[in-house]
Amino acid sequence: MNKPLILLTVLVLAGCSSTPKPADYPVSPMMATAYAEGAMTITWKAESNQTYTVYYTDVPYGTKPDWKTLPQATNLRGAGKQVTISDKVAPDSLRRYLLLRGDQKPY
Repeated sequence: MNKPLILLTVLVLAGCSSTPKPADYPVSPMMATAYAEGAMTITWKAESNQTYTVYYTDVPYGTKPDWKTLPQATNLRGAGKQVTISDKVAPDSLRRYLLLRGDQKPY
């Protein structure tokens, strides 16, 4: 039998034996945020024919986030260029954002 194939099978099966615990605060490395004049600007490069939804949470750090859909950023269709949306928030807001593709949902 092919040794690399056996090793790959063992690694795949070993990885399937446990459920990974999601991070408390997932990070969306493909988006950038900036705060100015009472609004958070969220920007990312959207791939063509891909949909995106931005989620937000206002819970303090150290608490499991309660992710909610940002109404103006639900099922946005990408066109291969940069997308920028704005969200009005107070300067002292604890709001954080999560960008997901397609039908992905926060945990």
